[in-house]
Amino acid sequence: MKHFLGWLFGAMFLVQCQPQLPPTVEQEIDRRVQQSISPSLSMGILWPSGQVQYYNYGQTQPNGQHMPTQQTLYEIGSVTKTLTAALVVQYFAEALDQPIRPYLQQAIEVDSNWAPITIKALLNHQSGLPRLSDQFAPDNWSDPFQGYSDRLLWRDVQASTPQDSAHWQYSNLGYALLGKILERQTGQDFETLLQPLLDRTGMTHTLLQHPIKTTPLFATPTQSGAPNAHWHFTGPSRYAGGLLSCAEDLMAYLKYQCATNPLFQEAPIEALIPTGLDEFGVDQLFYKNGWLVFQPTPEAQVVFHNGRTGGFSAFIGYHKTTKMGVVMLSNSIELIDDLALKLMVPSVTLRTPQRTIAYELAEAIQNQSDLDLVETYRRLKATGQSDDLIHLYWLERFHFGQGHFKTSLALSEILAAALSDDWEVLYIYGQNLEQLQRYRDALVAYQKAFALHPTHPTLQKAIDRCKEAAD
Repeated sequence: MKHFLGWLFGAMFLVQCQPQLPPTVEQEIDRRVQQSISPSLSMGILWPSGQVQYYNYGQTQPNGQHMPTQQTLYEIGSVTKTLTAALVVQYFAEALDQPIRPYLQQAIEVDSNWAPITIKALLNHQSGLPRLSDQFAPDNWSDPFQGYSDRLLWRDVQASTPQDSAHWQYSNLGYALLGKILERQTGQDFETLLQPLLDRTGMTHTLLQHPIKTTPLFATPTQSGAPNAHWHFTGPSRYAGGLLSCAEDLMAYLKYQCATNPLFQEAPIEALIPTGLDEFGVDQLFYKNGWLVFQPTPEAQVVFHNGRTGGFSAFIGYHKTTKMGVVMLSNSIELIDDLALKLMVPSVTLRTPQRTIAYELAEAIQNQSDLDLVETYRRLKATGQSDDLIHLYWLERFHFGQGHFKTSLALSEILAAALSDDWEVLYIYGQNLEQLQRYRDALVAYQKAFALHPTHPTLQKAIDRCKEAAD
């Protein structure tokens, strides 16, 4: 009995000493899980004491039979860029100021606008390249980077002109190009370059390709509460967003960064690059060598990166002053940055995202309800229900990519009515009409889009195509 009581009281003492999540954060996580805003969430916390704890919520599969663990796999999207950045810093070392033009001229002809662009400029999103090329036109919008190739990269590079490289502009195209230059510099492919880094960091479960067979350890992607498609990053797109990982591996990676990366060391990061983004406050978000730096006060710096694909979101971050780190993964496109940052910086405001009209439409489509989606949207909008056109956009892109053109047409009609002066929305509306062989209507939509964006390379082709089909 004496030994048992000693064990019991010792166990109680250990439980009482376990760090606890702030109730506001845990309540907000529970709310998002219950409302399928984030159907599952897997999180690791590196406490200032050095202790690591994992927290898992919700269900990873639609049948509700699998809770996440710290080894559940999620697509991590742009968190991949931090590993690409680590390899670039390793292999280019003192040559980051090297111009990239000679590498480009090995494959394509480029003009003098490329002369000032360096490796460092690509690394820090200061190349002046757009997020994606205007030429970017996936065969399958529900899996947009599947099939991306070196040929398409060089086409996109040749069609793009660097603009105002003095300013920060986030670019997936830039990181695809950066990874390709890394391969050319080393003579090795990305898989070969990446594996030693994964080995050093202890990321034993992390993958560059999706498992051939889906397992319960791989969370189902969702968008607006409904199952969505996995994104398969191929070719140069892998360098910008292709990895799959888990909370356990990202925690190992975070600890590796703390031990080896000067950005994570105690000294303040100097020569920060302003992003101009004000999501967390004006003049508080910066960038340096593959990482975002949130500076809530002049004395505090949080190094982090997030990621998102068509059905997942990811976060990894570290508060340099308090020495607290957070990794977080969810099988939803709803960003989780605010939850993670709130744990490290209590002054951060939680966003409390709501179930929007897109969730109701997604559920109706999933249940094969014979509803007029446009009329349903108008009715729900009239009741004052929360709206989010970004979610509707991705819902439309998913169904368009899956070939559900009657559904995607209805969703694109909603978007076109709400954003009648947005060329991309009108282009999408035209795409749906064209797929349903309504060529004259598609022509009108394309012409309206062209009037708003006359330099876009594919709009004139779409107009010519529909004119020919309509005659």
